[in-house]
Amino acid sequence: MAKPITGKTHVGERREKRPNGDIYIYERITAYDEKTRKTYTVSQKLKGKIKSGTQEIVPTRPKKHKSEGDIADATRQHTGLTDILEWVGEVSGIDDDVRTSFSEGDAAKMLSIARYWIGSGGNTLPRLESWQEMHPLPYREGITEHVYDNLFKDVGRNEEGVQCYFSARAARLGESPVLAFDSTTISTYSENQSEARRGFNKDGDGLNTIKLLTLYSVKAREPIAFAKQPGNIPDVISIENTLTQLKCLNLEKPLIVTDNGYYSQKNMMEFALHNVKFLTLVDPNIVWVRETVDALRTTLAGMPSTCPFDPSICGATSPRMHQFSRVRQRSRNDKVAGEKEAILRRLYVHVYYSPDNEAKKELAFRKDLLELKAQVEGGQTDFTETAQKKIDKYLACSRKGRGGQLKVGFNDKAITEAKKYFGYFALVSNQAMDTFTALENYRLREKIEELFAVQKGRLDGARPRTWYPDNLRGRQFTQFVSLGYHCFLTKKIKEVQAKLRKKEPGKTKSLIKLEKKLEIWLAQRSLAQILDWFDCIETTKVQTVMGSYRWSTESVARDRLLLKYLGVDTK
Repeated sequence: MAKPITGKTHVGERREKRPNGDIYIYERITAYDEKTRKTYTVSQKLKGKIKSGTQEIVPTRPKKHKSEGDIADATRQHTGLTDILEWVGEVSGIDDDVRTSFSEGDAAKMLSIARYWIGSGGNTLPRLESWQEMHPLPYREGITEHVYDNLFKDVGRNEEGVQCYFSARAARLGESPVLAFDSTTISTYSENQSEARRGFNKDGDGLNTIKLLTLYSVKAREPIAFAKQPGNIPDVISIENTLTQLKCLNLEKPLIVTDNGYYSQKNMMEFALHNVKFLTLVDPNIVWVRETVDALRTTLAGMPSTCPFDPSICGATSPRMHQFSRVRQRSRNDKVAGEKEAILRRLYVHVYYSPDNEAKKELAFRKDLLELKAQVEGGQTDFTETAQKKIDKYLACSRKGRGGQLKVGFNDKAITEAKKYFGYFALVSNQAMDTFTALENYRLREKIEELFAVQKGRLDGARPRTWYPDNLRGRQFTQFVSLGYHCFLTKKIKEVQAKLRKKEPGKTKSLIKLEKKLEIWLAQRSLAQILDWFDCIETTKVQTVMGSYRWSTESVARDRLLLKYLGVDTK
Protein backbone atom coordinates (compact mmCIF):
# COMPACT_ATOMS: atom_id res chain seq x y z
CA MET A 1 0.00 0.00 0.00
CA ALA A 2 1.38 3.46 -0.97
CA LYS A 3 2.44 5.90 1.68
CA PRO A 4 -0.22 8.62 2.33
CA ILE A 5 0.52 12.14 1.04
CA THR A 6 0.72 14.56 3.97
CA GLY A 7 1.71 17.81 2.15
CA LYS A 8 4.44 18.53 4.67
CA THR A 9 7.82 20.04 3.66
CA HIS A 10 11.18 18.52 4.39
CA VAL A 11 14.22 20.44 5.66
CA GLY A 12 17.54 19.10 4.43
CA GLU A 13 21.11 20.14 3.70
CA ARG A 14 22.98 20.46 0.44
CA ARG A 15 26.74 20.77 0.02
CA GLU A 16 28.39 22.31 -3.04
CA LYS A 17 32.14 22.15 -3.60
CA ARG A 18 33.78 25.07 -5.40
CA PRO A 19 36.90 24.90 -7.62
CA ASN A 20 39.06 26.47 -4.87
CA GLY A 21 38.19 23.61 -2.48
CA ASP A 22 35.71 25.49 -0.32
CA ILE A 23 32.45 23.70 0.44
CA TYR A 24 29.31 25.86 0.61
CA ILE A 25 26.51 24.46 2.80
CA TYR A 26 22.90 25.31 1.99
CA GLU A 27 19.73 24.67 4.02
CA ARG A 28 17.17 23.42 1.51
CA ILE A 29 13.43 23.02 2.00
CA THR A 30 11.68 20.56 -0.36
CA ALA A 31 8.11 19.36 -0.92
CA TYR A 32 6.32 16.68 -2.99
CA ASP A 33 4.16 17.61 -6.03
CA GLU A 34 1.28 15.14 -6.32
CA LYS A 35 0.53 15.99 -9.98
CA THR A 36 4.08 15.59 -11.32
CA ARG A 37 4.96 13.04 -8.67
CA LYS A 38 8.29 14.76 -8.12
CA THR A 39 10.01 16.54 -5.29
CA TYR A 40 10.79 20.25 -5.86
CA THR A 41 12.80 22.89 -3.96
CA VAL A 42 10.71 25.40 -2.05
CA SER A 43 13.61 27.58 -0.85
CA GLN A 44 17.32 27.53 -0.30
CA LYS A 45 19.47 29.48 2.16
CA LEU A 46 23.25 29.67 2.51
CA LYS A 47 24.29 28.66 6.04
CA GLY A 48 28.05 28.97 5.73
CA LYS A 49 31.09 27.35 4.24
CA ILE A 50 33.90 24.96 5.12
CA LYS A 51 37.18 26.42 3.95
CA SER A 52 39.53 24.14 2.10
CA GLY A 53 41.67 22.03 4.55
CA THR A 54 39.39 22.62 7.57
CA GLN A 55 36.35 20.89 9.08
CA GLU A 56 34.68 23.85 10.80
CA ILE A 57 31.68 25.64 9.29
CA VAL A 58 32.20 29.43 9.22
CA PRO A 59 29.50 31.99 8.33
CA THR A 60 29.77 33.80 5.01
CA ARG A 61 29.52 37.61 4.44
CA PRO A 62 25.84 38.58 4.54
CA LYS A 63 24.28 39.47 1.21
CA LYS A 64 24.34 43.22 0.38
CA HIS A 65 21.14 45.14 0.39
CA LYS A 66 20.31 46.76 -2.92
CA SER A 67 21.39 50.26 -1.80
CA GLU A 68 24.72 49.22 -0.26
CA GLY A 69 27.81 49.74 -2.46
CA ASP A 70 25.81 51.34 -5.27
CA ILE A 71 26.06 54.90 -6.60
CA ALA A 72 25.53 57.40 -3.80
CA ASP A 73 25.27 60.47 -6.03
CA ALA A 74 25.76 61.26 -9.72
CA THR A 75 25.44 64.47 -11.75
CA ARG A 76 26.00 65.46 -15.38
CA GLN A 77 26.18 69.08 -16.55
CA HIS A 78 27.32 71.12 -19.56
CA THR A 79 30.53 72.76 -18.35
CA GLY A 80 32.48 73.73 -21.49
CA LEU A 81 30.65 77.03 -21.96
CA THR A 82 30.36 77.90 -18.26
CA ASP A 83 34.06 77.17 -17.62
CA ILE A 84 34.93 79.81 -20.25
CA LEU A 85 32.50 82.35 -18.76
CA GLU A 86 33.79 81.69 -15.25
CA TRP A 87 37.32 82.36 -16.52
CA VAL A 88 36.12 85.61 -18.15
CA GLY A 89 34.54 86.81 -14.90
CA GLU A 90 37.68 86.02 -12.90
CA VAL A 91 40.34 87.42 -15.28
CA SER A 92 38.39 90.56 -16.27
CA GLY A 93 37.66 91.42 -12.64
CA ILE A 94 33.94 91.69 -13.36
CA ASP A 95 33.00 89.07 -10.78
CA ASP A 96 35.13 90.73 -8.07
CA ASP A 97 33.70 94.18 -8.86
CA VAL A 98 30.10 92.92 -8.71
CA ARG A 99 30.70 91.06 -5.43
CA THR A 100 32.41 94.10 -3.93
CA SER A 101 29.53 96.39 -4.90
CA PHE A 102 26.57 94.18 -3.91
CA SER A 103 25.62 91.56 -1.34
CA GLU A 104 26.79 88.01 -2.03
CA GLY A 105 23.28 86.78 -2.82
CA ASP A 106 22.46 89.58 -5.27
CA ALA A 107 25.91 89.32 -6.86
CA ALA A 108 25.55 85.56 -7.43
CA LYS A 109 22.12 86.02 -9.00
CA MET A 110 23.30 88.85 -11.29
CA LEU A 111 26.36 86.94 -12.45
CA SER A 112 24.22 83.85 -13.12
CA ILE A 113 21.72 85.82 -15.22
CA ALA A 114 24.56 87.62 -17.04
CA ARG A 115 26.17 84.28 -17.97
CA TYR A 116 22.81 82.86 -19.01
CA TRP A 117 22.21 85.72 -21.47
CA ILE A 118 25.68 85.23 -22.99
CA GLY A 119 25.46 81.44 -23.07
CA SER A 120 21.91 81.18 -24.42
CA GLY A 121 22.21 83.89 -27.05
CA GLY A 122 19.84 86.27 -25.28
CA ASN A 123 16.97 83.92 -24.47
CA THR A 124 14.19 85.33 -22.32
CA LEU A 125 14.44 84.85 -18.55
CA PRO A 126 11.50 82.45 -18.10
CA ARG A 127 13.74 79.79 -19.70
CA LEU A 128 16.56 80.39 -17.22
CA GLU A 129 15.42 77.93 -14.55
CA SER A 130 15.41 75.04 -17.03
CA TRP A 131 18.78 76.07 -18.52
CA GLN A 132 20.23 76.36 -15.03
CA GLU A 133 19.59 72.66 -14.28
CA MET A 134 22.22 71.57 -16.81
CA HIS A 135 24.69 74.48 -16.47
CA PRO A 136 26.60 75.25 -13.24
CA LEU A 137 26.15 78.89 -12.21
CA PRO A 138 27.27 80.97 -9.19
CA TYR A 139 23.74 80.94 -7.74
CA ARG A 140 22.90 77.33 -6.89
CA GLU A 141 19.18 77.67 -6.22
CA GLY A 142 16.58 77.95 -8.97
CA ILE A 143 16.18 81.48 -10.37
CA THR A 144 12.43 81.72 -10.84
CA GLU A 145 10.43 84.65 -12.15
CA HIS A 146 9.79 85.79 -8.58
CA VAL A 147 13.52 85.66 -7.78
CA TYR A 148 14.75 87.75 -10.71
CA ASP A 149 11.84 90.18 -10.44
CA ASN A 150 12.78 90.98 -6.83
CA LEU A 151 16.47 91.11 -7.81
CA PHE A 152 15.88 93.73 -10.51
CA LYS A 153 13.78 95.83 -8.12
CA ASP A 154 16.46 95.70 -5.38
CA VAL A 155 19.35 96.42 -7.74
CA GLY A 156 17.44 99.24 -9.46
CA ARG A 157 16.99 100.97 -6.11
CA ASN A 158 20.55 100.31 -4.92
CA GLU A 159 22.25 103.28 -6.60
CA GLU A 160 25.23 103.03 -4.25
CA GLY A 161 26.03 99.54 -5.54
CA VAL A 162 25.56 100.58 -9.18
CA GLN A 163 27.89 103.59 -8.87
CA CYS A 164 30.46 101.54 -6.94
CA TYR A 165 30.56 99.07 -9.83
CA PHE A 166 31.02 101.87 -12.38
CA SER A 167 33.87 103.32 -10.32
CA ALA A 168 35.51 99.90 -9.96
CA ARG A 169 35.46 99.36 -13.73
CA ALA A 170 36.77 102.88 -14.36
CA ALA A 171 39.64 102.32 -11.90
CA ARG A 172 40.96 99.49 -14.10
CA LEU A 173 41.40 101.78 -17.14
CA GLY A 174 44.59 103.53 -16.07
CA GLU A 175 45.66 107.03 -17.12
CA SER A 176 44.31 108.99 -20.11
CA PRO A 177 41.56 106.61 -21.24
CA VAL A 178 39.72 107.29 -24.50
CA LEU A 179 35.97 107.05 -23.88
CA ALA A 180 33.25 106.98 -26.52
CA PHE A 181 29.95 108.52 -25.48
CA ASP A 182 26.76 107.73 -27.37
CA SER A 183 23.14 106.77 -26.93
CA THR A 184 20.58 104.30 -28.21
CA THR A 185 16.84 104.00 -27.72
CA ILE A 186 14.71 101.15 -26.40
CA SER A 187 11.21 100.95 -27.82
CA THR A 188 8.24 99.98 -25.66
CA TYR A 189 4.46 99.68 -25.71
CA SER A 190 4.33 100.02 -21.91
CA GLU A 191 2.43 102.88 -20.32
CA ASN A 192 3.89 102.09 -16.88
CA GLN A 193 7.39 103.20 -17.88
CA SER A 194 7.27 106.89 -17.03
CA GLU A 195 10.47 107.58 -19.02
CA ALA A 196 8.99 106.22 -22.26
CA ARG A 197 8.37 109.31 -24.36
CA ARG A 198 7.78 110.25 -27.97
CA GLY A 199 11.14 111.26 -29.40
CA PHE A 200 13.75 110.29 -31.98
CA ASN A 201 13.46 106.50 -32.35
CA LYS A 202 16.74 104.99 -33.58
CA ASP A 203 14.99 101.72 -34.47
CA GLY A 204 12.43 103.58 -36.55
CA ASP A 205 9.44 101.57 -35.28
CA GLY A 206 7.35 104.59 -34.23
CA LEU A 207 7.01 103.56 -30.56
CA ASN A 208 7.74 105.54 -27.42
CA THR A 209 11.35 105.18 -26.37
CA ILE A 210 13.64 105.19 -23.36
CA LYS A 211 17.12 106.57 -24.01
CA LEU A 212 20.21 104.67 -22.87
CA LEU A 213 23.47 106.66 -22.61
CA THR A 214 26.72 104.70 -22.44
CA LEU A 215 30.40 105.42 -21.77
CA TYR A 216 32.65 102.93 -23.57
CA SER A 217 36.43 102.59 -23.37
CA VAL A 218 37.61 102.32 -26.98
CA LYS A 219 41.11 101.07 -26.03
CA ALA A 220 40.04 98.55 -23.35
CA ARG A 221 36.97 97.74 -25.50
CA GLU A 222 34.55 97.48 -22.61
CA PRO A 223 31.59 99.48 -21.26
CA ILE A 224 32.29 101.62 -18.20
CA ALA A 225 28.98 103.23 -17.17
CA PHE A 226 25.47 103.93 -18.38
CA ALA A 227 22.44 106.06 -17.58
CA LYS A 228 18.86 106.11 -18.80
CA GLN A 229 16.79 109.15 -19.71
CA PRO A 230 13.32 109.95 -21.03
CA GLY A 231 13.14 109.28 -24.77
CA ASN A 232 12.32 112.87 -25.69
CA ILE A 233 15.63 114.32 -24.40
CA PRO A 234 17.85 115.34 -27.36
CA ASP A 235 21.40 113.99 -27.45
CA VAL A 236 22.89 117.45 -27.62
CA ILE A 237 21.73 118.44 -24.09
CA SER A 238 22.99 115.23 -22.41
CA ILE A 239 26.60 116.34 -22.01
CA GLU A 240 26.30 118.35 -18.78
CA ASN A 241 25.24 115.37 -16.63
CA THR A 242 27.90 113.22 -18.29
CA LEU A 243 30.61 115.66 -17.23
CA THR A 244 29.32 115.48 -13.65
CA GLN A 245 29.36 111.68 -13.73
CA LEU A 246 32.94 111.69 -15.02
CA LYS A 247 33.97 113.48 -11.82
CA CYS A 248 32.39 110.67 -9.77
CA LEU A 249 34.35 108.06 -11.73
CA ASN A 250 37.60 109.84 -10.83
CA LEU A 251 39.16 109.18 -14.23
CA GLU A 252 42.62 110.55 -14.95
CA LYS A 253 42.70 112.84 -18.00
CA PRO A 254 39.98 111.14 -20.06
CA LEU A 255 39.33 111.99 -23.71
CA ILE A 256 35.61 111.93 -24.59
CA VAL A 257 34.80 111.05 -28.21
CA THR A 258 31.35 111.86 -29.62
CA ASP A 259 29.66 112.06 -32.99
CA ASN A 260 28.05 115.18 -34.48
CA GLY A 261 24.79 114.54 -32.61
CA TYR A 262 26.48 115.99 -29.51
CA TYR A 263 28.16 118.91 -31.25
CA SER A 264 27.16 122.40 -30.18
CA GLN A 265 28.98 125.57 -29.15
CA LYS A 266 27.56 125.16 -25.65
CA ASN A 267 28.84 121.58 -25.29
CA MET A 268 32.33 122.50 -26.48
CA MET A 269 32.35 125.35 -23.97
CA GLU A 270 31.20 123.02 -21.16
CA PHE A 271 34.05 120.62 -21.95
CA ALA A 272 36.51 123.49 -21.98
CA LEU A 273 35.27 125.02 -18.70
CA HIS A 274 35.38 121.61 -16.97
CA ASN A 275 38.91 120.99 -18.30
CA VAL A 276 37.76 117.76 -19.94
CA LYS A 277 39.37 116.80 -23.23
CA PHE A 278 36.98 116.04 -26.11
CA LEU A 279 37.04 114.95 -29.74
CA THR A 280 33.87 115.39 -31.76
CA LEU A 281 32.70 115.25 -35.35
CA VAL A 282 31.46 118.62 -36.63
CA ASP A 283 29.27 119.61 -39.55
CA PRO A 284 31.51 120.80 -42.45
CA ASN A 285 28.81 123.32 -43.43
CA ILE A 286 29.58 125.48 -40.38
CA VAL A 287 31.20 128.74 -41.51
CA TRP A 288 34.38 128.58 -39.42
CA VAL A 289 34.86 124.89 -40.34
CA ARG A 290 34.57 125.77 -44.05
CA GLU A 291 37.13 128.51 -43.57
CA THR A 292 39.52 125.94 -42.10
CA VAL A 293 38.83 123.51 -44.98
CA ASP A 294 39.61 126.25 -47.50
CA ALA A 295 42.84 127.10 -45.71
CA LEU A 296 44.02 123.46 -45.75
CA ARG A 297 43.10 122.52 -49.34
CA THR A 298 46.66 122.92 -50.63
CA THR A 299 48.10 120.90 -47.73
CA LEU A 300 45.55 118.10 -48.25
CA ALA A 301 46.54 117.86 -51.93
CA GLY A 302 50.15 116.97 -51.00
CA MET A 303 51.40 113.40 -50.61
CA PRO A 304 52.61 113.91 -46.99
CA SER A 305 48.96 114.33 -45.94
CA THR A 306 48.14 110.68 -46.83
CA CYS A 307 46.87 108.57 -43.91
CA PRO A 308 49.40 105.78 -43.11
CA PHE A 309 46.75 103.16 -42.26
CA ASP A 310 44.14 104.23 -44.86
CA PRO A 311 45.66 105.66 -48.08
CA SER A 312 42.18 106.66 -49.33
CA ILE A 313 42.13 109.45 -46.70
CA CYS A 314 44.18 112.64 -46.55
CA GLY A 315 44.35 114.75 -43.40
CA ALA A 316 45.77 117.93 -41.90
CA THR A 317 45.37 119.86 -38.65
CA SER A 318 45.01 123.57 -37.94
CA PRO A 319 44.90 125.18 -34.47
CA ARG A 320 42.56 128.12 -33.85
CA MET A 321 41.60 130.38 -31.00
CA HIS A 322 37.85 129.95 -30.72
CA GLN A 323 35.59 132.41 -28.96
CA PHE A 324 32.70 131.18 -26.83
CA SER A 325 30.13 133.36 -25.11
CA ARG A 326 27.97 132.72 -22.08
CA VAL A 327 25.69 134.55 -19.68
CA ARG A 328 27.28 134.82 -16.25
CA GLN A 329 25.38 133.14 -13.43
CA ARG A 330 27.15 134.95 -10.57
CA SER A 331 28.82 138.31 -9.97
CA ARG A 332 32.55 138.07 -9.39
CA ASN A 333 35.73 140.07 -10.13
CA ASP A 334 33.89 143.22 -11.30
CA LYS A 335 31.71 141.14 -13.61
CA VAL A 336 27.97 141.29 -13.11
CA ALA A 337 25.61 138.32 -13.21
CA GLY A 338 23.43 138.30 -16.31
CA GLU A 339 25.86 139.97 -18.68
CA LYS A 340 27.47 138.17 -21.60
CA GLU A 341 31.03 136.99 -21.19
CA ALA A 342 33.45 136.06 -23.99
CA ILE A 343 35.78 133.10 -23.43
CA LEU A 344 38.73 132.23 -25.67
CA ARG A 345 39.96 128.64 -25.92
CA ARG A 346 42.43 126.95 -28.22
CA LEU A 347 40.88 124.28 -30.45
CA TYR A 348 42.45 121.90 -32.95
CA VAL A 349 40.56 121.33 -36.19
CA HIS A 350 41.45 118.07 -37.96
CA VAL A 351 40.27 118.16 -41.58
CA TYR A 352 40.11 115.04 -43.77
CA TYR A 353 39.41 114.51 -47.45
CA SER A 354 38.24 111.27 -49.08
CA PRO A 355 37.86 111.11 -52.90
CA ASP A 356 35.73 107.98 -52.49
CA ASN A 357 33.31 109.75 -50.17
CA GLU A 358 33.24 112.74 -52.50
CA ALA A 359 32.12 110.58 -55.42
CA LYS A 360 29.46 108.83 -53.34
CA LYS A 361 28.11 112.08 -51.90
CA GLU A 362 28.00 113.79 -55.30
CA LEU A 363 26.11 110.85 -56.81
CA ALA A 364 23.57 110.90 -53.97
CA PHE A 365 23.28 114.69 -54.31
CA ARG A 366 22.57 114.44 -58.05
CA LYS A 367 19.93 111.73 -57.53
CA ASP A 368 18.27 113.78 -54.79
CA LEU A 369 18.05 116.92 -56.95
CA LEU A 370 16.72 115.01 -59.96
CA GLU A 371 14.03 113.44 -57.78
CA LEU A 372 13.03 116.82 -56.34
CA LYS A 373 12.95 118.35 -59.85
CA ALA A 374 10.63 115.58 -61.08
CA GLN A 375 8.32 116.08 -58.08
CA VAL A 376 8.12 119.84 -58.63
CA GLU A 377 7.43 119.39 -62.34
CA GLY A 378 4.74 116.88 -61.49
CA GLY A 379 2.84 119.50 -59.50
CA GLN A 380 3.73 118.40 -55.97
CA THR A 381 3.71 121.28 -53.51
CA ASP A 382 3.88 119.63 -50.11
CA PHE A 383 7.51 119.05 -49.09
CA THR A 384 9.40 118.58 -45.83
CA GLU A 385 11.31 121.55 -44.46
CA THR A 386 14.65 120.05 -45.53
CA ALA A 387 13.43 119.27 -49.05
CA GLN A 388 11.96 122.77 -49.45
CA LYS A 389 15.28 124.35 -48.49
CA LYS A 390 17.03 122.30 -51.18
CA ILE A 391 14.41 123.31 -53.77
CA ASP A 392 14.80 127.00 -52.92
CA LYS A 393 18.59 126.81 -52.99
CA TYR A 394 19.43 124.47 -55.85
CA LEU A 395 16.43 124.63 -58.25
CA ALA A 396 15.32 127.54 -60.45
CA CYS A 397 11.56 127.59 -61.16
CA SER A 398 9.95 129.91 -63.74
CA ARG A 399 6.82 130.23 -65.96
CA LYS A 400 6.48 131.75 -69.43
CA GLY A 401 3.68 134.30 -69.35
CA ARG A 402 0.61 134.21 -67.14
CA GLY A 403 -0.41 130.59 -66.49
CA GLY A 404 2.41 129.35 -68.70
CA GLN A 405 4.08 126.01 -68.37
CA LEU A 406 6.30 125.55 -65.31
CA LYS A 407 9.97 125.19 -66.13
CA VAL A 408 12.38 123.81 -63.55
CA GLY A 409 16.14 124.24 -63.95
CA PHE A 410 19.21 124.05 -61.72
CA ASN A 411 21.06 126.78 -59.87
CA ASP A 412 24.54 125.81 -61.05
CA LYS A 413 26.32 128.44 -58.98
CA ALA A 414 24.83 127.16 -55.70
CA ILE A 415 25.43 123.54 -56.72
CA THR A 416 29.08 124.23 -57.55
CA GLU A 417 29.55 125.96 -54.20
CA ALA A 418 28.00 123.00 -52.33
CA LYS A 419 30.13 120.44 -54.22
CA LYS A 420 33.32 122.24 -53.13
CA TYR A 421 32.98 120.61 -49.68
CA PHE A 422 31.94 117.11 -50.73
CA GLY A 423 34.33 114.48 -49.43
CA TYR A 424 35.54 116.63 -46.52
CA PHE A 425 34.83 115.99 -42.87
CA ALA A 426 36.28 117.53 -39.72
CA LEU A 427 37.01 116.59 -36.12
CA VAL A 428 37.44 119.22 -33.41
CA SER A 429 39.32 118.75 -30.15
CA ASN A 430 40.73 120.82 -27.30
CA GLN A 431 43.66 118.42 -26.95
CA ALA A 432 46.73 118.56 -29.15
CA MET A 433 47.19 115.25 -30.97
CA ASP A 434 48.42 113.88 -34.25
CA THR A 435 46.00 114.21 -37.17
CA PHE A 436 45.68 110.49 -37.73
CA THR A 437 45.69 109.58 -34.03
CA ALA A 438 42.54 111.70 -33.83
CA LEU A 439 41.08 109.82 -36.81
CA GLU A 440 41.94 106.46 -35.25
CA ASN A 441 40.34 107.41 -31.94
CA TYR A 442 37.19 108.55 -33.71
CA ARG A 443 36.95 105.38 -35.77
CA LEU A 444 37.29 103.28 -32.63
CA ARG A 445 34.23 105.15 -31.33
CA GLU A 446 32.18 103.19 -33.87
CA LYS A 447 32.67 100.09 -31.69
CA ILE A 448 30.02 101.49 -29.37
CA GLU A 449 27.45 100.99 -32.15
CA GLU A 450 28.40 97.30 -32.20
CA LEU A 451 27.93 97.35 -28.43
CA PHE A 452 24.33 98.55 -28.79
CA ALA A 453 23.66 95.91 -31.46
CA VAL A 454 24.91 93.17 -29.11
CA GLN A 455 22.85 94.46 -26.19
CA LYS A 456 19.65 94.52 -28.25
CA GLY A 457 20.22 91.42 -30.36
CA ARG A 458 22.18 89.05 -28.12
CA LEU A 459 21.25 90.07 -24.56
CA ASP A 460 17.47 90.47 -24.81
CA GLY A 461 17.73 94.27 -24.56
CA ALA A 462 15.45 95.38 -27.39
CA ARG A 463 12.44 95.67 -25.05
CA PRO A 464 12.15 96.60 -21.34
CA ARG A 465 10.24 93.40 -20.37
CA THR A 466 9.50 94.87 -16.92
CA TRP A 467 6.59 96.83 -15.54
CA TYR A 468 8.30 99.55 -13.54
CA PRO A 469 11.23 102.00 -13.99
CA ASP A 470 13.23 100.74 -10.98
CA ASN A 471 12.96 97.15 -12.20
CA LEU A 472 14.08 98.28 -15.65
CA ARG A 473 17.20 99.93 -14.24
CA GLY A 474 18.08 96.74 -12.35
CA ARG A 475 17.53 94.68 -15.49
CA GLN A 476 19.63 97.06 -17.59
CA PHE A 477 22.43 96.93 -15.03
CA THR A 478 22.48 93.13 -15.19
CA GLN A 479 22.59 93.37 -19.00
CA PHE A 480 25.46 95.82 -18.58
CA VAL A 481 27.40 93.22 -16.57
CA SER A 482 26.66 90.63 -19.27
CA LEU A 483 27.87 93.12 -21.88
CA GLY A 484 31.16 93.32 -20.00
CA TYR A 485 31.54 89.53 -20.32
CA HIS A 486 30.83 89.72 -24.05
CA CYS A 487 33.29 92.56 -24.73
CA PHE A 488 36.14 91.01 -22.73
CA LEU A 489 35.81 87.59 -24.36
CA THR A 490 35.55 89.16 -27.82
CA LYS A 491 38.73 91.14 -27.13
CA LYS A 492 40.61 88.04 -25.98
CA ILE A 493 39.58 86.07 -29.06
CA LYS A 494 40.78 88.97 -31.25
CA GLU A 495 44.12 88.79 -29.42
CA VAL A 496 44.33 85.05 -30.12
CA GLN A 497 43.62 85.69 -33.80
CA ALA A 498 46.38 88.30 -33.89
CA LYS A 499 48.78 85.83 -32.24
CA LEU A 500 47.93 83.16 -34.80
CA ARG A 501 48.85 85.52 -37.63
CA LYS A 502 52.31 86.20 -36.19
CA LYS A 503 55.24 84.16 -37.45
CA GLU A 504 57.28 83.28 -34.38
CA PRO A 505 60.52 81.25 -34.46
CA GLY A 506 60.67 77.84 -32.79
CA LYS A 507 57.23 76.60 -33.83
CA THR A 508 57.01 73.03 -35.11
CA LYS A 509 55.36 72.18 -38.42
CA SER A 510 52.54 70.39 -36.64
CA LEU A 511 51.88 73.44 -34.42
CA ILE A 512 51.89 75.80 -37.41
CA LYS A 513 49.42 73.53 -39.21
CA LEU A 514 47.19 73.36 -36.12
CA GLU A 515 47.29 77.16 -35.68
CA LYS A 516 46.26 77.60 -39.31
CA LYS A 517 43.24 75.35 -38.73
CA LEU A 518 42.30 77.35 -35.63
CA GLU A 519 42.70 80.66 -37.48
CA ILE A 520 40.36 79.53 -40.28
CA TRP A 521 37.86 78.12 -37.79
CA LEU A 522 37.73 81.35 -35.73
CA ALA A 523 37.34 83.49 -38.86
CA GLN A 524 34.22 81.53 -39.84
CA ARG A 525 32.41 81.81 -36.51
CA SER A 526 30.82 84.45 -34.34
CA LEU A 527 31.26 84.56 -30.58
CA ALA A 528 27.84 82.93 -30.10
CA GLN A 529 28.79 80.06 -32.41
CA ILE A 530 32.09 79.53 -30.59
CA LEU A 531 30.30 79.31 -27.22
CA ASP A 532 27.67 76.96 -28.68
CA TRP A 533 30.49 74.74 -29.92
CA PHE A 534 31.99 74.36 -26.43
CA ASP A 535 28.57 73.89 -24.80
CA CYS A 536 28.63 70.23 -25.88
CA ILE A 537 31.39 69.49 -23.34
CA GLU A 538 29.81 67.68 -20.40
CA THR A 539 31.25 66.84 -16.99
CA THR A 540 30.00 63.80 -15.11
CA LYS A 541 30.58 63.44 -11.36
CA VAL A 542 29.92 60.13 -9.57
CA GLN A 543 30.11 59.57 -5.81
CA THR A 544 30.33 55.99 -4.48
CA VAL A 545 31.34 54.41 -1.16
CA MET A 546 34.71 53.71 -2.76
CA GLY A 547 35.38 57.36 -3.73
CA SER A 548 34.59 60.27 -6.06
CA TYR A 549 35.04 60.15 -9.83
CA ARG A 550 34.92 62.90 -12.45
CA TRP A 551 35.35 62.95 -16.21
CA SER A 552 34.62 65.35 -19.07
CA THR A 553 33.93 65.04 -22.77
CA GLU A 554 37.09 64.72 -24.84
CA SER A 555 38.05 67.61 -27.14
CA VAL A 556 40.14 67.81 -30.31
CA ALA A 557 43.61 69.42 -30.47
CA ARG A 558 42.31 72.58 -32.16
CA ASP A 559 39.83 73.28 -29.35
CA ARG A 560 42.45 72.60 -26.69
CA LEU A 561 44.82 75.03 -28.43
CA LEU A 562 42.20 77.81 -28.35
CA LEU A 563 41.59 77.31 -24.63
CA LYS A 564 45.33 77.25 -24.01
CA TYR A 565 45.93 80.52 -25.88
CA LEU A 566 42.99 82.14 -24.10
CA GLY A 567 44.35 80.98 -20.75
CA VAL A 568 41.31 78.93 -19.72
CA ASP A 569 42.20 76.21 -17.20
CA THR A 570 40.34 73.05 -18.26
CA LYS A 571 41.61 70.79 -15.46
